[in-house]
Amino acid sequence: MSFFKKIFGSKENKESERETKNENNLEPFKQVPWMTDLRLENISICLDSGFKPASSLPTEFDRELRPSIEIAQRLSAIKALVLWLMVPQDNLESDKILTFIDKNNLKDFMDEEEKEILNISRDDEQARNSIGWKFENAWSLAWFFGYKEPDITGQMMSGDQMQDVLKNFSCPIDESVEDWIKDKETLSEEKLMQKEDLFYCLHNAVRSAQLGSETVPNDFDPMGNGGVIHERRHSLTWMLSKGISWEDTDLST
Repeated sequence: MSFFKKIFGSKENKESERETKNENNLEPFKQVPWMTDLRLENISICLDSGFKPASSLPTEFDRELRPSIEIAQRLSAIKALVLWLMVPQDNLESDKILTFIDKNNLKDFMDEEEKEILNISRDDEQARNSIGWKFENAWSLAWFFGYKEPDITGQMMSGDQMQDVLKNFSCPIDESVEDWIKDKETLSEEKLMQKEDLFYCLHNAVRSAQLGSETVPNDFDPMGNGGVIHERRHSLTWMLSKGISWEDTDLST
């Protein structure tokens, strides 16, 4: 064994130790009568990343993928709200945004609070400061249409990521959502269910941490980073809640 390996240990040994520890931590979950392979896989990801969901969580839910056009409409509704607040009137006329909304029935995919945004000044500073959370919703929705997978770090999206979603993974403002989705490859229901279950487990760990438990990584803020997990989970669960409105999505943990 080399001198450095004696002092620091080999990468292979550390990896083996981590896997053994993770396997030991999985044992309580394996004893749960209703445990599934999918849940065990997601619990393993959580534990490996420093999240500790409860072992008592249910594994069976009434989930059904909603139509692709509805997912695109929700994504487009968020896009319209972002453009309303973040792009100056001189660069994008209000009528153009409102036409995009009306033509694609996007108000049907906004909650009441979001609809009110369209009645306030486009340079309202308070509304601008809160619109960033909508991007966390948008990430999961855009993933359905080919954007990269939403990560679990709890870090908010960067400006470049936001621009990428608006420009390349959502319906252009002068097009029809129905036409836009025609040539889009979308996620399988199975893959979406796997990711939604992962974020369900993460959300449980976040909620526990918000109540004072040590169930998230040391450098993870239960409120700030936890809010990111909450918003991404909201979109994932909503996509699998056919017939349920955005505001009525079951986000219990």
